[in-house]
Amino acid sequence: MGAESSALKSCALKGPPVTLPSGLAVFPAELQDGRVASVFVYKRENEDKVNKAAKHLKTLRHPCLLRFLSCTVEADGIHLVTERVQPLEVALETLSSPEVCAGIYDILLALIFLHDRGHLTHNNVCLSSVFVSEDGHWKLGGMETVCRVPQATPEFLRSIQSVRDPACIPPEETAPEFTTLPELHGHARDAYAFGMLVERLLTDMKGQADALLSFRQALHSALLNPIPQRRPALCTLLSHDFFRNDFLEVVNFLKSLTMKSEEEKTEFFKFLLDRLSCLSEELIASRLVPLLLNQLVFAEPVAVKSFLPHLLGPKKDHGPEETPRLLSPALFRARVVPVLLQLFEVHEEHVRTVLLSHLEAYVEHFTPEQLRTVILPQVLLGLRDTSSSIVAITLHSLAVLVSLLGPEVVVGGQRTKVFKRTAPSFTKTTDLSPEGDRFSQPRTFPMNGLSDAKDTSGDSENFLPSPQVSEEWPDWSEPGEPEGRTVSTQVWPPEPARSPPTDLKVVQTGDDLKHSSLRDAVSPGGGSSGALGEHKAIPTSLPLTEEATPLASSQPQKTSPSPARPPKVSSRERRPKVPSELGLGEEFTIQVKKKLAQDPELDWFADMIPEIKPSGAVLVLPDLRTETVIPNTDGISPGMQFSSKFAAAEMTEAESEGWGDAGELNWGDSSW
Repeated sequence: MGAESSALKSCALKGPPVTLPSGLAVFPAELQDGRVASVFVYKRENEDKVNKAAKHLKTLRHPCLLRFLSCTVEADGIHLVTERVQPLEVALETLSSPEVCAGIYDILLALIFLHDRGHLTHNNVCLSSVFVSEDGHWKLGGMETVCRVPQATPEFLRSIQSVRDPACIPPEETAPEFTTLPELHGHARDAYAFGMLVERLLTDMKGQADALLSFRQALHSALLNPIPQRRPALCTLLSHDFFRNDFLEVVNFLKSLTMKSEEEKTEFFKFLLDRLSCLSEELIASRLVPLLLNQLVFAEPVAVKSFLPHLLGPKKDHGPEETPRLLSPALFRARVVPVLLQLFEVHEEHVRTVLLSHLEAYVEHFTPEQLRTVILPQVLLGLRDTSSSIVAITLHSLAVLVSLLGPEVVVGGQRTKVFKRTAPSFTKTTDLSPEGDRFSQPRTFPMNGLSDAKDTSGDSENFLPSPQVSEEWPDWSEPGEPEGRTVSTQVWPPEPARSPPTDLKVVQTGDDLKHSSLRDAVSPGGGSSGALGEHKAIPTSLPLTEEATPLASSQPQKTSPSPARPPKVSSRERRPKVPSELGLGEEFTIQVKKKLAQDPELDWFADMIPEIKPSGAVLVLPDLRTETVIPNTDGISPGMQFSSKFAAAEMTEAESEGWGDAGELNWGDSSW
């Protein structure tokens, strides 16, 4: 036992022991590598029994047999180290009926293995020989009483009588004519002891009334038969209806998943959710989660599509669920989260794909420390993978982690503001006018062709000085402006507004023309335009006998005419809008910003006068006393635009484009 002794030096006992009826103490322990274990402490005088038990545990490997780790001799006795287990007597009160049924099935499989494969007999099947592992499986221990069938003589049985449970001793051993059983019936002693153990366990078992009653009858008629030759082999009980329940069938199928066909696996995972819905959450969490969350199940397409979405996420506390869940948040954190932390360290593509596909459903149940130290480093590894699908799903998962850990943790702390918030807002009205809040109030216009909507802005009379004149819609089919209609001038792009002079005069040279003020200028139709930002030119005539001087912004007397400003209206004079005056309602009202009245001083082309030179053809001059010359800046036609009752002068293309360098246009030479 030298190797075992050196391996056990790092084992530390943790917690108080549990004493078995035979006097054996079982301590919880922890190995140097962090694994948990159990230590059975024997007295020094039982060294032969301990060596025999260690020998059988090392040579007999079965999932339902206690797993051996090490054995050594210490000052307080002989230590036999095994996997972490607890005696069934201690854990029995916490087990449910399906778990008891599955545990009985485990012990049955262990005994069948000993009888059929090892040709051994246990000789002490009782409650103190059964232990429960951390994953819920029952393990058969007490291997110090195991021997081969021919070696189970009356003498050997008397030598181990001190550790055997009297309830498991069959009645034939008390007969004076008792002899060694033939190998054909070597299982009879263990069959009787197993029947007594099951009979004791079934007293508190609930459910499966019919199957439970039938199983008890089989125990009494077969296993507990006083004649050993009439006790059947234990393998005959495997097909009993008592072991036909959803929990046990799911466990057995998952344990032998690699031996199932594709058709069997498809059928199993397709209806697995329905079979688990009748089981308790505690049973699913403690027994089935380790079997369902592993690499083998993640490799099954039917399981990934039909079942795992119901397990990779807890139930919601409030509200309906799109995907039904199996576990509550508390059980999910206690049972599923530790398994998921281990799975994130598995570097298999299909496992990582499944974990990241459902990350958003369960990531909130990790602690911040687990997210920073385990989940985030493992997720970042996917960015360096050669698989495009892994990189894509990794980027999606990082977006989920940003909302929990913050961008400083996920992508780093050195960030700058690259994108500005410049999206337009249609609910706010910005004051861009030079008059302050004069144009800040939204105006309501007729909607959907309805003219009964009232103007409730409160200042409409300031912009519509002639209410008798109705709004005229332009005829878009006409190529130009109709006769007698003034031309509105606009400049684009608009310049910042300045305060123009309130009284501007136009220099005129005709004797019959008088000085006029812009405030007295009225359109030929008898009214002024009500559109904001537009004004009509004042009818004037310029001399053609001499060259006109440039109109500079520094000379107010030569500045182009500017429309008069409407008087300001204080906010107190504006009456509030009444909901009944909104026409179709506020949801149908379009708020339009008023156009800005253009200051002619900032008009870049205000001081330019077109220069038109006569061509070789005869030029018919209009009567200067009645002719009105209107500069056109709307892009209708270059050059000049005359009244329809006069003929226009012919110009060549070069002459019509003869703009002066000094920013002025000459009407002709002085010889006219």
